[in-house]
Amino acid sequence: MNRQTRNGRRQAGRSAQLAMVCGLLLAGDSGALADGHAEARFRGTGKADPIRIANVRHSDGPAAGQNSITFDLAWNHSWRAAWGVPAHQHGGKGALKLENWDAAWVFVKFRKPGADEWSHAMLSTNRADHRVPAGAVLEVGLTGDGRRGVGVFVYRKTPGHGPNDFKGVMLRWLRGADGVDRPGAVDLKVFALQMVYVPQCAFWAGDGSTDHVTGQFSAGYSANPFRIESERALTLGGETAQMLNNRDTAGMDVNLTDDFNSDLPRTLPGQFPKGYRAFYCMRHEITQQQYVGFLNTLSYAGQRQRTERQGNDKKDMKGHEAPGGTLVMLPTGAGGHMSGSRYRNGIKIAVSGIAEVCEQVVIQRGSFVASGDIVKPGKPAVYETDAPHVACNFLRHDDGAAFAAWAGLRPMTELEFEKACRGPLRPAPNEYAWGTDRIVGMTPGAGRYKLQNAGKPDETVVWEGENGPDATHGNVSVMRTNEPLRVGVFATPTSDRVSSGASYWGILDLTGNLVEGAVWVGHRRGRIFAGNHGDGGESPWPDILLGHRGGGCPYSSHAGGWGGFDGFRASNRRVAGQSALYGGSRHFAEGFRCVRTAPGNP
Repeated sequence: MNRQTRNGRRQAGRSAQLAMVCGLLLAGDSGALADGHAEARFRGTGKADPIRIANVRHSDGPAAGQNSITFDLAWNHSWRAAWGVPAHQHGGKGALKLENWDAAWVFVKFRKPGADEWSHAMLSTNRADHRVPAGAVLEVGLTGDGRRGVGVFVYRKTPGHGPNDFKGVMLRWLRGADGVDRPGAVDLKVFALQMVYVPQCAFWAGDGSTDHVTGQFSAGYSANPFRIESERALTLGGETAQMLNNRDTAGMDVNLTDDFNSDLPRTLPGQFPKGYRAFYCMRHEITQQQYVGFLNTLSYAGQRQRTERQGNDKKDMKGHEAPGGTLVMLPTGAGGHMSGSRYRNGIKIAVSGIAEVCEQVVIQRGSFVASGDIVKPGKPAVYETDAPHVACNFLRHDDGAAFAAWAGLRPMTELEFEKACRGPLRPAPNEYAWGTDRIVGMTPGAGRYKLQNAGKPDETVVWEGENGPDATHGNVSVMRTNEPLRVGVFATPTSDRVSSGASYWGILDLTGNLVEGAVWVGHRRGRIFAGNHGDGGESPWPDILLGHRGGGCPYSSHAGGWGGFDGFRASNRRVAGQSALYGGSRHFAEGFRCVRTAPGNP
């Protein structure tokens, strides 16, 4: 028996008592201190609610080399709320005052005449150069050097909840800096993603579990969770309570284990995002419609890279038979072909592309003869999907990183993932993203979800049989048929944190639906990540390593396969890393979600 196991058993009684106390606290979730809108973060419309962009127009000026891009911005469920958390709930000193909201991350793409791909429009860094209605706030997200604006956050100005309908939002485009001298000749697209603001505050990493140990973070050589109180450099491993350990890797996949433990400490650099600082997180995983929007701005070569089969898709990392392969048909495929339809990947080709061609050229001038190859660029395909609101699966980690870079965002780290789940509250052992250790269907075979209105905006699932959702048993978006669901499927106008399966901040599907990628602290290629954002172009993170967090079939399952319920848990680190860069071949269970450090945070 190792030291970790003995120590865990000694603390089992105390952890069980803590779980009961935390469960009671989480059920209330500080609602008594809310301003009347805090519970709205756990709700939704009960149907798909993508951010809508309408009436896009642009005009030259007001200064040389600039353009004004104007549009309307709307979505149906939004909130801004403030509340307090007593010290006995968060484990620090004094009452904690928090404020949280959802926001639209807005960015612009343009295409010059004759170009086969879209470029990212750089915006003014001066907030006063942009305009929003009186009820809205705008913040500019900058490039790493602070010299250009990549996109803007737009959100409600005062506490409240309900629909947003912001007319006449105006962004200042620095078209001259983007090499555009004839703005009337370019095509423009405005994109928007719903994000949730996670404020700066301390939080706990690890859940203190003693009976489902899977490499959870811990305070040194103990089963206790570790409190992150700053962004300063940390020692990984080691025995003292000031060091961030991992239960000495107990329960982790033997092939994907961390490179640190009590006897082998490492350093997590100060620039690695640890979650203490404020950041924005996508409220949902990337949807199929959002990925289609991404694909349709790429060149033929870019589309091929983001859709082709790579790696061995015969077996998954555990050796099980598992379908991988193409996310969608390659750009040259026949129109209408849909390769992922078995697992609800409805992305297909509406208009086929034309492949790149390498041609030999011979030049002869008298007795001089020269030859060489030239590449004639292909024509990109046009993609569409018949499941626009369903989470996008078959995404390798490099696909997710490419989407993040394209959108001006970045991957999240596994420490940020835990803060996104539990907020500042003391953890309960074995908890899920909604803050309890209970989940629907805990007795195999006693009940199941049934899909209704499949593929429609009001797609939903209902539980049939025993062991369904209740005040402590949270909903989780996973079907026994190994298929993703509409994002945020459990958020309704009356849902609470448990019934919607929401995180403390109102982020949805962090437990379940699809497995998500997060930057791994257990390998040097993860620890080099400095939290830099994409600037709308190629991924700037060629060497980082990501792993799996959050669970999703088949890595965790109501059917009891693979990881059972363990993989859904917020602190589960069984597969926190990947043995191959970005995870190898595509898999039907893998999705992605992006974040961005909040403006004003270095």
